[in-house]
Amino acid sequence: MRDRVDKALDLLPPEQHDKAGLEAIANVYKESLYALAKSGLGFKDLAPKTHKPITQLLQNEGKRKLVCVPRGCLKSSIACVAYPIWLLINNPDLRILIDSELWTNSATFIREIKLHLESPELALLFGEFKGSTWNSDELIIKQRRKKLKEASVTAGGVGTTKVGQHYDVIIHDDMNSPDNTNTVENATKVINHFKYNVSILENQGTMVVIGTRYSEVDVIGHILQNEDVEMF
Repeated sequence: MRDRVDKALDLLPPEQHDKAGLEAIANVYKESLYALAKSGLGFKDLAPKTHKPITQLLQNEGKRKLVCVPRGCLKSSIACVAYPIWLLINNPDLRILIDSELWTNSATFIREIKLHLESPELALLFGEFKGSTWNSDELIIKQRRKKLKEASVTAGGVGTTKVGQHYDVIIHDDMNSPDNTNTVENATKVINHFKYNVSILENQGTMVVIGTRYSEVDVIGHILQNEDVEMF
Protein backbone atom coordinates (compact mmCIF):
# COMPACT_ATOMS: atom_id res chain seq x y z
CA MET A 1 0.00 0.00 0.00
CA ARG A 2 1.30 3.43 -0.89
CA ASP A 3 2.17 5.68 2.03
CA ARG A 4 0.54 9.03 2.82
CA VAL A 5 3.18 10.94 0.89
CA ASP A 6 2.59 9.09 -2.35
CA LYS A 7 -1.17 9.46 -1.95
CA ALA A 8 -0.76 13.20 -1.41
CA LEU A 9 1.09 13.57 -4.69
CA ASP A 10 -2.02 12.24 -6.49
CA LEU A 11 -4.30 14.92 -5.03
CA LEU A 12 -5.80 17.70 -7.09
CA PRO A 13 -4.38 21.23 -6.71
CA PRO A 14 -5.16 22.67 -3.25
CA GLU A 15 -7.60 25.28 -4.57
CA GLN A 16 -9.93 22.48 -5.64
CA HIS A 17 -10.31 21.03 -2.14
CA ASP A 18 -12.63 21.85 0.73
CA LYS A 19 -11.37 22.89 4.17
CA ALA A 20 -10.90 19.32 5.36
CA GLY A 21 -8.97 18.46 2.21
CA LEU A 22 -6.72 21.50 2.58
CA GLU A 23 -5.98 20.61 6.19
CA ALA A 24 -5.10 17.07 5.12
CA ILE A 25 -2.68 18.32 2.49
CA ALA A 26 -1.13 20.82 4.93
CA ASN A 27 -0.61 18.04 7.46
CA VAL A 28 1.10 15.84 4.88
CA TYR A 29 3.44 18.70 3.92
CA LYS A 30 4.22 19.34 7.59
CA GLU A 31 4.93 15.65 8.10
CA SER A 32 7.02 15.07 4.96
CA LEU A 33 9.76 17.31 3.59
CA TYR A 34 9.81 15.18 0.45
CA ALA A 35 6.09 15.75 -0.21
CA LEU A 36 6.43 19.48 0.42
CA ALA A 37 9.40 19.78 -1.95
CA LYS A 38 8.00 17.67 -4.78
CA SER A 39 4.31 18.50 -4.70
CA GLY A 40 4.02 21.68 -2.66
CA LEU A 41 6.97 23.54 -4.17
CA GLY A 42 6.93 21.87 -7.57
CA PHE A 43 10.38 20.23 -7.54
CA LYS A 44 9.20 17.64 -10.04
CA ASP A 45 12.67 16.20 -10.72
CA LEU A 46 12.95 14.74 -7.23
CA ALA A 47 13.12 10.95 -7.29
CA PRO A 48 12.34 8.70 -4.31
CA LYS A 49 15.47 6.56 -4.59
CA THR A 50 17.85 9.53 -4.78
CA HIS A 51 16.17 12.28 -2.81
CA LYS A 52 13.98 10.67 -0.14
CA PRO A 53 17.04 9.60 1.88
CA ILE A 54 18.27 13.21 1.83
CA THR A 55 14.94 14.58 3.02
CA GLN A 56 14.68 11.88 5.68
CA LEU A 57 18.13 12.76 6.99
CA LEU A 58 17.27 16.46 7.12
CA GLN A 59 13.99 16.00 8.95
CA ASN A 60 15.16 13.51 11.57
CA GLU A 61 16.00 14.61 15.11
CA GLY A 62 19.79 14.55 14.71
CA LYS A 63 21.70 17.76 15.38
CA ARG A 64 24.70 17.33 13.05
CA LYS A 65 23.99 16.39 9.44
CA LEU A 66 26.18 16.17 6.34
CA VAL A 67 25.00 15.70 2.75
CA CYS A 68 27.99 15.17 0.46
CA VAL A 69 26.94 14.55 -3.15
CA PRO A 70 28.03 15.86 -6.58
CA ARG A 71 26.75 19.11 -7.99
CA GLY A 72 23.54 18.89 -9.97
CA CYS A 73 21.76 16.56 -7.52
CA LEU A 74 19.27 19.20 -6.32
CA LYS A 75 20.80 19.12 -2.84
CA SER A 76 20.68 22.91 -2.50
CA SER A 77 17.08 23.14 -3.68
CA ILE A 78 16.13 20.63 -1.00
CA ALA A 79 18.33 21.88 1.84
CA CYS A 80 18.31 25.65 1.27
CA VAL A 81 14.80 26.21 -0.06
CA ALA A 82 12.43 23.37 0.83
CA TYR A 83 14.00 22.54 4.19
CA PRO A 84 13.77 26.08 5.70
CA ILE A 85 10.15 26.32 4.55
CA TRP A 86 9.38 22.92 6.05
CA LEU A 87 11.03 23.92 9.32
CA LEU A 88 9.07 27.17 9.55
CA ILE A 89 5.66 25.66 8.83
CA ASN A 90 6.36 23.29 11.72
CA ASN A 91 7.90 25.90 14.03
CA PRO A 92 7.40 29.56 13.00
CA ASP A 93 9.68 30.85 15.77
CA LEU A 94 12.87 29.31 14.39
CA ARG A 95 15.91 31.41 13.46
CA ILE A 96 17.65 29.94 10.40
CA LEU A 97 20.95 31.01 8.83
CA ILE A 98 21.75 29.96 5.27
CA ASP A 99 25.49 30.31 4.78
CA SER A 100 27.25 29.80 1.42
CA GLU A 101 30.68 30.44 -0.03
CA LEU A 102 29.26 33.74 -1.32
CA TRP A 103 26.64 35.91 0.37
CA THR A 104 25.00 36.42 -3.03
CA ASN A 105 24.33 32.68 -3.29
CA SER A 106 22.58 32.69 0.07
CA ALA A 107 20.57 35.76 -0.94
CA THR A 108 19.43 33.88 -4.05
CA PHE A 109 18.00 31.16 -1.81
CA ILE A 110 16.23 33.82 0.27
CA ARG A 111 14.69 35.19 -2.92
CA GLU A 112 13.44 31.76 -3.97
CA ILE A 113 12.06 31.04 -0.49
CA LYS A 114 10.13 34.33 -0.59
CA LEU A 115 8.64 33.49 -3.98
CA HIS A 116 7.35 30.18 -2.65
CA LEU A 117 6.02 31.73 0.55
CA GLU A 118 4.21 34.38 -1.50
CA SER A 119 2.49 31.74 -3.67
CA PRO A 120 -1.31 31.46 -3.44
CA GLU A 121 -0.99 27.70 -2.96
CA LEU A 122 1.04 27.91 0.27
CA ALA A 123 -1.00 30.88 1.52
CA LEU A 124 -4.16 28.84 1.07
CA LEU A 125 -2.70 26.04 3.18
CA PHE A 126 -0.83 27.98 5.86
CA GLY A 127 -1.92 31.62 5.68
CA GLU A 128 -0.05 34.70 4.49
CA PHE A 129 3.65 34.54 5.34
CA LYS A 130 4.93 38.05 4.53
CA GLY A 131 5.93 39.67 7.79
CA SER A 132 7.61 42.84 9.03
CA THR A 133 10.96 42.10 7.35
CA TRP A 134 10.98 40.83 3.78
CA ASN A 135 14.12 41.89 1.93
CA SER A 136 17.07 40.55 -0.05
CA ASP A 137 19.01 39.05 2.84
CA GLU A 138 16.46 38.20 5.53
CA LEU A 139 12.79 37.60 6.10
CA ILE A 140 10.46 37.31 9.07
CA ILE A 141 7.26 35.31 8.62
CA LYS A 142 3.94 36.65 9.84
CA GLN A 143 3.26 33.48 11.83
CA ARG A 144 6.14 34.15 14.25
CA ARG A 145 4.95 34.36 17.86
CA LYS A 146 8.14 35.34 19.72
CA LYS A 147 9.93 38.68 19.63
CA LEU A 148 13.44 37.83 18.48
CA LYS A 149 16.21 40.02 17.08
CA GLU A 150 17.20 37.44 14.46
CA ALA A 151 15.05 36.98 11.36
CA SER A 152 13.24 33.79 10.45
CA VAL A 153 15.76 33.22 7.65
CA THR A 154 19.02 35.13 7.16
CA ALA A 155 21.65 35.03 4.40
CA GLY A 156 25.36 34.70 5.19
CA GLY A 157 28.62 34.01 3.42
CA VAL A 158 32.24 33.09 4.06
CA GLY A 159 34.01 36.20 5.30
CA THR A 160 30.91 37.69 6.91
CA THR A 161 30.21 37.29 10.63
CA LYS A 162 26.93 37.52 12.51
CA VAL A 163 28.19 39.21 15.67
CA GLY A 164 25.77 38.91 18.57
CA GLN A 165 23.37 36.70 16.59
CA HIS A 166 22.22 33.22 17.57
CA TYR A 167 20.49 30.63 15.43
CA ASP A 168 18.46 27.50 15.93
CA VAL A 169 19.47 26.07 12.53
CA ILE A 170 22.53 26.83 10.41
CA ILE A 171 22.67 25.45 6.87
CA HIS A 172 26.09 25.51 5.19
CA ASP A 173 25.73 25.16 1.45
CA ASP A 174 28.67 24.58 -0.91
CA MET A 175 31.11 26.41 1.33
CA ASN A 176 34.00 25.10 -0.71
CA SER A 177 34.81 25.49 -4.39
CA PRO A 178 37.97 25.14 -6.51
CA ASP A 179 38.66 28.83 -5.76
CA ASN A 180 38.91 28.47 -1.99
CA THR A 181 40.47 25.01 -1.74
CA ASN A 182 43.45 25.66 -4.01
CA THR A 183 45.71 26.30 -1.00
CA VAL A 184 45.74 25.17 2.62
CA GLU A 185 45.49 28.81 3.67
CA ASN A 186 42.30 29.39 1.68
CA ALA A 187 40.75 26.15 2.88
CA THR A 188 41.59 27.09 6.49
CA LYS A 189 39.66 30.37 6.13
CA VAL A 190 36.52 28.40 5.32
CA ILE A 191 37.10 26.03 8.23
CA ASN A 192 37.56 28.97 10.61
CA HIS A 193 34.31 30.45 9.33
CA PHE A 194 32.56 27.16 10.02
CA LYS A 195 34.02 27.07 13.54
CA TYR A 196 32.71 30.57 14.19
CA ASN A 197 29.25 29.50 13.08
CA VAL A 198 29.35 26.64 15.56
CA SER A 199 29.79 29.27 18.27
CA ILE A 200 26.61 31.14 17.30
CA LEU A 201 24.47 28.01 17.08
CA GLU A 202 22.16 27.46 20.04
CA ASN A 203 23.18 24.57 22.33
CA GLN A 204 20.37 22.36 21.04
CA GLY A 205 20.54 23.79 17.53
CA THR A 206 20.89 21.90 14.26
CA MET A 207 23.94 22.20 12.00
CA VAL A 208 23.56 21.06 8.39
CA VAL A 209 26.38 20.94 5.84
CA ILE A 210 25.64 20.45 2.15
CA GLY A 211 28.49 20.17 -0.28
CA THR A 212 30.85 18.48 -2.70
CA ARG A 213 34.43 17.42 -1.96
CA TYR A 214 37.22 19.39 -3.64
CA SER A 215 40.21 18.71 -1.43
CA GLU A 216 41.34 16.60 1.51
CA VAL A 217 41.75 19.82 3.50
CA ASP A 218 38.30 21.28 2.76
CA VAL A 219 35.65 21.94 5.37
CA ILE A 220 33.95 18.60 4.77
CA GLY A 221 37.26 16.87 5.51
CA HIS A 222 37.51 18.88 8.72
CA ILE A 223 33.98 17.86 9.71
CA LEU A 224 34.58 14.18 8.99
CA GLN A 225 37.67 14.25 11.20
CA ASN A 226 36.32 16.35 14.04
CA GLU A 227 32.51 16.18 14.14
CA ASP A 228 30.12 13.35 14.92
CA VAL A 229 27.68 13.67 12.02
CA GLU A 230 24.92 11.74 10.32
CA MET A 231 25.79 11.53 6.66
CA PHE A 232 24.35 10.87 3.25
